[in-house]
Amino acid sequence: MSHILKKISVAGAGKGGNQPKPPIYKPPELGELQYGASHSFSEVVDLISDGPIEGLVDKDGHILQGLRILQGIYLDDTPVAVSNRPASDVQITQREIDAADITNVVLEGSISATNRGSTNLRRFFKELAVADQRSNSAKVTSLLGGREEDAREDVVWPNCPMYFRIRQKDVEFLDGDTVISGISDEFGALDPLSFRAFIRNLEDSKTFEFFQDGEKVTGLSATNAETVSTGSPRSIFYLDQATTAAARVMISLYSGETYAANIEGTSAQGRTFTQGENQDFFPDSITEIQDFIQTQLEEILELFNNNLPPAGRNPFFQANNIQKRLAVNALSNLGWNENSGAIDSTLLQNKLLEGESDVVNPCMVVVIKVDEIDSDLDLDISAGETVDGETIIHPMITRPFGTTRGYGVQTQLEELGVKYIDVTCPTINRDGVLQGEMKGFVILKIPFKVSQNVLTLENFLQQRFGGASHSNFIDEIADNSNQLDHFLSARRIISKGMTYFVDSRILNIISDIESFKYSKTLIPRTLSDNYSTSDLKFNYSNVLAEFRKGTEYQEPLSYFNNVFIDHVYGRQLFGPFMADKIAEGDLGKPERDVTGPEDAQKFAPQRIAMNRELLTRDNVLERGAEGYNLAVTEDGLPIDEGSDDKRTNSRNDIVGYSEWSSRSLTNWNEDAVPVLHTVYNPNVTKAFITLNVNALSDTLLFKVNPDEAETDLDTASKFPAVLNIKVETGSLGLTTDGREGIETPFKTYTYRIVALIEGQTVIDIGNPDYRGNKFAGESREIVVNLAGGDEDLNAGFELPPTVTTKQQILSADGERGIEAGTIDSDSTEKRYVKVTKLSFETNSVLLSKSVSLDKVTEIIPTPLPYPYSAIIGTKLDSKSFSAIPRRTFDCKLKKVKIPSNYTPVRIDGIDKRYYNNQELFDATPRENKLVYEGDWDGTLKDGLHWTDNPAWILYDLLTNYRYGMGSHIDISTINIWELYKIGRFCDAVDDQGFFVGVTDGRGGKEPRFSCNIVFDQGQKIFDAINTVAGLFRGRVFFSDSNINFSDDRPKNPTNLFTNENVKDGLFFYSNNRRDEQFNTIEVAYNDRFDNFVPKIEVVEDEDNIKEKGIFKKRIEGVGITSRAMARRVAQHQIFSKIKENQQVAFTAGLESLLCKPGDLILVEDELKTNKSNFGKVLAVDTVNQTVRVTNTFVDATMNGVLTVMNPTGDDSPTDIQTGFAGLNRQRYTQIKITGSDVSVPWSRYTGIYDFSGYKDGYSEASGQGPAITDTRYQNYALYTGLPESGTVLYFETGVTGWVFASGTGENNKSAFDLASGDFISELTGDQTLAAIGTGKIVELDLTQADKRSTNAAKQYGFSGFDPLGYIGQTRGVFISELDNTNAEQLTKLTITGDILSGPVEMGSKGFNHYGSVLSGFDRPEILQFIKLGSAAKVEIKDADPFIYKVISMQEENLNEYLVTATKFDTGKYELIEDNISIERLANTFSYQGSQTIGGITYETLPAPSLYTVVSGMPNITKKTFSITGGWSAVANATGYNIRLKQPNGTTISITEPETSTGLQFNGLNQVGPFRYSVNALGDKVDTNPRFFDSQYDTSGVFVLYEDLLTFSKSFIDSIKIS
Repeated sequence: MSHILKKISVAGAGKGGNQPKPPIYKPPELGELQYGASHSFSEVVDLISDGPIEGLVDKDGHILQGLRILQGIYLDDTPVAVSNRPASDVQITQREIDAADITNVVLEGSISATNRGSTNLRRFFKELAVADQRSNSAKVTSLLGGREEDAREDVVWPNCPMYFRIRQKDVEFLDGDTVISGISDEFGALDPLSFRAFIRNLEDSKTFEFFQDGEKVTGLSATNAETVSTGSPRSIFYLDQATTAAARVMISLYSGETYAANIEGTSAQGRTFTQGENQDFFPDSITEIQDFIQTQLEEILELFNNNLPPAGRNPFFQANNIQKRLAVNALSNLGWNENSGAIDSTLLQNKLLEGESDVVNPCMVVVIKVDEIDSDLDLDISAGETVDGETIIHPMITRPFGTTRGYGVQTQLEELGVKYIDVTCPTINRDGVLQGEMKGFVILKIPFKVSQNVLTLENFLQQRFGGASHSNFIDEIADNSNQLDHFLSARRIISKGMTYFVDSRILNIISDIESFKYSKTLIPRTLSDNYSTSDLKFNYSNVLAEFRKGTEYQEPLSYFNNVFIDHVYGRQLFGPFMADKIAEGDLGKPERDVTGPEDAQKFAPQRIAMNRELLTRDNVLERGAEGYNLAVTEDGLPIDEGSDDKRTNSRNDIVGYSEWSSRSLTNWNEDAVPVLHTVYNPNVTKAFITLNVNALSDTLLFKVNPDEAETDLDTASKFPAVLNIKVETGSLGLTTDGREGIETPFKTYTYRIVALIEGQTVIDIGNPDYRGNKFAGESREIVVNLAGGDEDLNAGFELPPTVTTKQQILSADGERGIEAGTIDSDSTEKRYVKVTKLSFETNSVLLSKSVSLDKVTEIIPTPLPYPYSAIIGTKLDSKSFSAIPRRTFDCKLKKVKIPSNYTPVRIDGIDKRYYNNQELFDATPRENKLVYEGDWDGTLKDGLHWTDNPAWILYDLLTNYRYGMGSHIDISTINIWELYKIGRFCDAVDDQGFFVGVTDGRGGKEPRFSCNIVFDQGQKIFDAINTVAGLFRGRVFFSDSNINFSDDRPKNPTNLFTNENVKDGLFFYSNNRRDEQFNTIEVAYNDRFDNFVPKIEVVEDEDNIKEKGIFKKRIEGVGITSRAMARRVAQHQIFSKIKENQQVAFTAGLESLLCKPGDLILVEDELKTNKSNFGKVLAVDTVNQTVRVTNTFVDATMNGVLTVMNPTGDDSPTDIQTGFAGLNRQRYTQIKITGSDVSVPWSRYTGIYDFSGYKDGYSEASGQGPAITDTRYQNYALYTGLPESGTVLYFETGVTGWVFASGTGENNKSAFDLASGDFISELTGDQTLAAIGTGKIVELDLTQADKRSTNAAKQYGFSGFDPLGYIGQTRGVFISELDNTNAEQLTKLTITGDILSGPVEMGSKGFNHYGSVLSGFDRPEILQFIKLGSAAKVEIKDADPFIYKVISMQEENLNEYLVTATKFDTGKYELIEDNISIERLANTFSYQGSQTIGGITYETLPAPSLYTVVSGMPNITKKTFSITGGWSAVANATGYNIRLKQPNGTTISITEPETSTGLQFNGLNQVGPFRYSVNALGDKVDTNPRFFDSQYDTSGVFVLYEDLLTFSKSFIDSIKIS
């Protein structure tokens, strides 16, 4: 092809021309690559964490979706995107409300008021809000017409239950025999499901139709209001009309839960149960909803399709882009995009799943149609024009409007977890004026809450057989079943009553909706749509990212499922050249008149005909286009193309524009020279190519006015040219001599490129990463696939399947195959990709068609889902990055199992436990700080949830089967109740579960302990467990066959050890080495307030440094992400090393088993106190209220508080589960009694009542077993009014009614004595609070059998309970009941009588003189439980107890246990967290208060009180000064000892005792702090009583005389803070 190269060089000779123009194409955008452009990029898939995780978050911790994930991706520590929308903008602002009021229109105006969707929506939910009037406490199973009331259904009123079901395991009793079998570990759905079927609004009797499995259920009424299904129905929904066609409201139940149709097991008679596949609940719900909305969706889609450019050229078509945009906006809210095509139920299902883990949680899906034709829909929503004259419209949204809440309805619903989806689209003209028609609907996805009432196997057996029969039953089946251990586990749950209900707050908000308005909003239209990007600003361009959370069945990444391997060529492509044919055809006709194939040339290069239509794309871009000088085949390729360029010019002369080279260049025919790429990798399935077009243009010979040009094209103007390319794939076979080279074609692809290119432009063809929108622009249309199909040109070029060529004989019989692991590039047939330029080369001076093959890219598919792996793929443009940047991610990581009542995060994703400032904390409503909702029943939430609480992260490490200890331990042995208490302490909540928090060091609030940690170094699971436990200063240990936990919470001591109950009476003490007594701690942490930058926080104990110097330690704060937490860690370390610097060890007997590691104990050692304030209990007289102990106590030195052992033992986790969690009971955190008529006697009982404990109910009222309809409770809640009211409300089983009492009653009787009551509910029998709220209340009359007055004048109407005043309905274990897991074994009694000791006192009361006798106690009922021989102590005056925390316990000998403990200060958390100083009473060691020995009493003198320490006037001559101190006199003192400690550390002491009460030190010349100390001296020889010296009292003074003294060292004179 030398003649072509020479032609190019010759043609380019001469004087230099202008620089080539750049190609006119859009720059590349990842995900929407424009043809006519190519570039290089990097693809990286990062493994973030084991999954599933919560997701990526922004700087405020909000979960990100869609394009917003770029806010959580950091490249070189800079986020890809940032938002200018503050967090507060998720609320509807007053500004927006005002704007909406200005521009809005009410929908459904043309619909009759009784048939409007908004009206019937309100009616439906108003009925649910008063459901208690339909049945007892609104229970579903209490509705008339269904099965008998099931006590397993919880009372959740004022929330409204919609359906109830039982999850149970198979328990079979045969023929009355006590034989049990077939117990499975899985729950099934064997019992019927009960539904609230009959819905009729009480105000206007509007009835809603109930449909089951798509069929309307007839015969429903107020007396037949419940339907029962023996399995899960295919669908359940309600309509506001009789048919779906007429209905405007559909309310459907939906759930992603599954159940097992059959349960595995074997009965006693050998019958086998088989395990069936899991079945979905309401599997047809999505289909029913889709059918209901399909017509509206198709109408909106039609508005979109009607405004697309038609397939053929239509000069009269004008698209309404505003209408198209509104249709796209509406459908996109359901997840549709312009490439989605048809609309099916997949979109709806994915939208409902959005924001949830793997399945849709139980919910109610409400669809309200708002479509209508109404002439009043004529609102002008235009907001101006663009510079191009296109109309701009206001952002609009269809919003619910409330009677009292206005536009706040949507926000309030979303705060409660309701998802609002707006799929509405009005008709509109090009000027922005509505055209009288609204299409579409809105959807409310309302979450169900689930209340579980559990029945354990142990409970079941007791209810079935009771008491002794239960024990007999166990003995009987022990010989008949090998599953005894399996099914008698006390925690095994065999039945769960599950009540699915709607939050009462949601009912009230929806009941307030009066209409739907199409209104203006200043906030971006898709505020609730996480994919809205109008507020995003980007720090980088051309970045694509894709994220997967790490679920088990997650989809592969869409953009990162291929591996690209580039093979660079950079070789020019040469087409064929024809030298022996000259152009022919009708050349006599002026080319401006050439219109069709009848005027076609032959043997000329293909070009666009130079006529008016030369730029009409339809004439040159279609496969069979006729706008060329040559005829084309049906496949779009030219017929009889050549190289001779002859044309008719404007003077009708025929001129050959390629003949100039006929004499200067050698001319001969040549075939095209393709570039062949060989594919060696057998894993490659496709390829794509990158072309580099250097020049593609043609030149006009005369002036032309093309149809699509705004101006004429002058002579010599450049205009587009045409280039044809062929790509062929195939296999390379072997020649006869074994060489590769025989090409066997597989597929062929031909392309036409029509463009004007005057500079190098690279073009990708077949790149699968192209995600362009075919309606987005015209630039992609420069490339036409002449082979048909693949309109988006991103399918790639298919290669033939891999064929193995080398086979080995693997068996003796000649079987041939490939040995495993040997398939490689040498054992497979090679394949190829061949690129050919089809356009003929020419020497024409008018035409330029220069193209090179830049590279061939091989594609290896890798559609890997990476289960349980949270991954992020990022694709980066080489134009933006010179090297691959460092990638970091801001995430909420692993999701774990958490308690069923634990809600650390609000529905909108805002964490309830983090506040940036105190003002935000104070302004947050209290209900938004509720982290633990009510009591806990020991169950965990379904699925996995995010938390940074180290307690539940620790539980995950213990129970996870993949990376934890789940396969090595019995999960039921974990003491979850202790872990629950630790978790609450970590979250810093109060007893009611509301967040209180600790400071975050910046004026805000945060949890006490949190865990933000990544295990990425292959840590051992034991190390990981200890690391997480260390975050809350805890430990994990095994005791009592359970996995237990301890932490550093302040708590009361549980045990007492004295010299009399430890071995040999000895305690062994030790202290840390001096170099371990750290007074400076450096904590390394990652600051979450500063992009998790590593930082160091230094904490010092200045007083200790002054005394001992610096002893430093560095701590790697693993999991610590705030400065405040780092400080707390350091302060704890310093406190434990300095203030708690003492360990004790001793050996004790069996009483030591009453405590465990982490418990606090009291140690009374007379060698430390020099007092004998303890002893063993010798005798207890409950009648005379006396306790006799072994040692002699001196009353004057004691404070009259006796501590005795009262061993109750600890409740095991099983005891808690069966003793409290399994009880049939419920309570509210708070209730409100209303009453506006102050004249009624019971009006004093109005007001707020708080729950204050449980009171015994009916022990047999389990609500389970044979007495399935028993609705009584085993415990009833006790409610106490405000302290000033002195009122209580409780249930009295003796009279079966709720009693209102006002105090202690007559003769100081307790409030629970009926004599102290005033009123009682009129009805007898079991009653919930809701049941008596609309009844009567009567005065108590103790003379009546039912204790109710029969006097009509003493019976009053009781309007009682405010439905909105029921707060925190719950069941489970009350927090104080959990203290029984490490119960105090000590009881303190106040001594109200005497302490008798010594022969005189003891004898006067008739006692022998051994030991001491203590008499009179504030709680004499405790005396009967005191064990003889147990330890007891009396508190010493003016001294704190010695408290230690048990570190370890070890059995040394039979019944002997070595206990090791460390000193513990119970006030350290107040000091560390709240900066509250710890005032400790001085423990007396060598100084004794009083002690009598041999008839002589020894007492300690009180310390003198220094009332003045001052410096005197300086001596100018001697350059010295004096310090004088004065103190109060001490009685019985023989003198005073005084000492002065100087700034340099030296001490001046007097040589003789001072008898006065003042002393001056002279001749001082140091500058700095002086410490002046004085103590009183006692007579220890000649008097009785004799006196010990007092302790020192110390005061200080700082001396500085700058005009007198000369100093050799610098010092700080003063510090001024301004």
